[in-house]
Amino acid sequence: MQQSLWIFLAVLTRRLEKMMIYDDAHSLITKIKNKEVSCIEVLEAFLKRVEKVNPEINAVVALDADGALEKAKIADEKISKGEELGSLHGLPMTIKDAFEVEGLISTGGNPSWRENLPKKNAEAVQRLVDAGAIIFGKTNVPFLSSDLQSFNDIYGTTNNPYDLERTPGGSSGGSAAALASGMTPLELGSDIGGSIRIPSHFCGLFGHKPSYNIISEVGHLPPPPGAISTGNGLSVGGPLARCPEDLELALNVLVAPQVQDNHAWNIKLPKTRTENIKDLRVAVWPDEPYAEVDEEISNLIKSTAEDLKSAGATVETAKLPFTFAEIDKLYSGLLNPLMLAGSPPAVIKNLQSLSEGLDPEDNSELSKVVRGSVLTHTDWVVVNAMRQDIRQKWREFFTNYDVILSPTTIVPAFKHNHDPVHDRKLTVNGTEQEYLRTTLWAGPAVMAGLPSTNVPIGFSKEKLPIGMQVMGPYLEDKTCITAAKMIRDIRGGFSIPSGFES
Repeated sequence: MQQSLWIFLAVLTRRLEKMMIYDDAHSLITKIKNKEVSCIEVLEAFLKRVEKVNPEINAVVALDADGALEKAKIADEKISKGEELGSLHGLPMTIKDAFEVEGLISTGGNPSWRENLPKKNAEAVQRLVDAGAIIFGKTNVPFLSSDLQSFNDIYGTTNNPYDLERTPGGSSGGSAAALASGMTPLELGSDIGGSIRIPSHFCGLFGHKPSYNIISEVGHLPPPPGAISTGNGLSVGGPLARCPEDLELALNVLVAPQVQDNHAWNIKLPKTRTENIKDLRVAVWPDEPYAEVDEEISNLIKSTAEDLKSAGATVETAKLPFTFAEIDKLYSGLLNPLMLAGSPPAVIKNLQSLSEGLDPEDNSELSKVVRGSVLTHTDWVVVNAMRQDIRQKWREFFTNYDVILSPTTIVPAFKHNHDPVHDRKLTVNGTEQEYLRTTLWAGPAVMAGLPSTNVPIGFSKEKLPIGMQVMGPYLEDKTCITAAKMIRDIRGGFSIPSGFES
């Protein structure tokens, strides 16, 4: 009899853990606050999950189990005492290793920073903690978050749960892999070239690149530990999750001025434009000759657009007031000087020499990197002014549409390839393409500071997740996320990778 009882309790515990690891974050928080499950039980379920599946995924690269368990114990005591609780109370979660976390080694993927033990949290991380989140680990990134694959000389390579021979993307690849394999219910990533959206696309998740500068990046790596970045004109921090409601939950916590500014103003994002799909005005941009996309992706976007139309939305093919080439030229001119800032003088001198010999008509990815990396400040001022003109054109465009649907990147998740960046190639519709073309579709939203949400919409013939991005007007992030909910309801949302169901 006693043995039967132990077996029953063991089975019940396994079922409870299985339910929790793929519960949405907002559902877990509700269960915690309703005392259906304790903070300690939830945390222990995720720690056991990390122990079980992380060896083959290699997404979680630093743990603070003891510290997290102590915080979970305190969180449970607050509930028992009836104290006021934050919106994320008791939720265990991991953080991309590009953000500093107090008491947890934070490297940014850079071996030179492998001993960096922050004495305080990045500002965005602190907001999560203040809302009650319990940070129990860090997730893998590429060196300085500067690749679309997540590998470095400290922690090695992160694998995609849908196919371990493939990348989960980058630079928030560890974030995406951990979410998709059930090791965390919520993540904080960052995006300058698709680093939230592309891993979300590769791993079948929802990921939101917010409007520019509404979430603090103070405490992000790079720049180096101790340096303060108050905004570089392009990059943003933002959430990744398994449902759009969790993106919304995280966004409500994260959106705020930097600490240095919060005594003078606050940020209040406008409400979504509509909650009714029949009032939603959708532009569709499924493909582009300048940035060729795998046909499986463009076909799924077109199919999704048809589904929205059948559900009552107004759907039209986008007629943009600029060309993709114009956008890309400006994006390249803004991005590349930033990515190579701080390079040794010899490197800059070599790039300057290379740039002088370039054919003006050469628009290869390598040529764009070379030109952009040695842009003078006076030239940058002109590029930035042209960027502002594009932003105003987007503003006018969104008086007629609420959102625009487009590819997140040009291919589904590809196999690991750690050759030198400019030697890597990808195949798109049977044609070899330059590896760095994967960032082309990230550019429109980043260059103009627009919000953009990756939404899973189906699978490739190889059973790899495919997503698309939902871009919206500046500061109207909630409209993007509402549209993501509508698309989720039509297309089905996140699906657990085969082999990781339990």
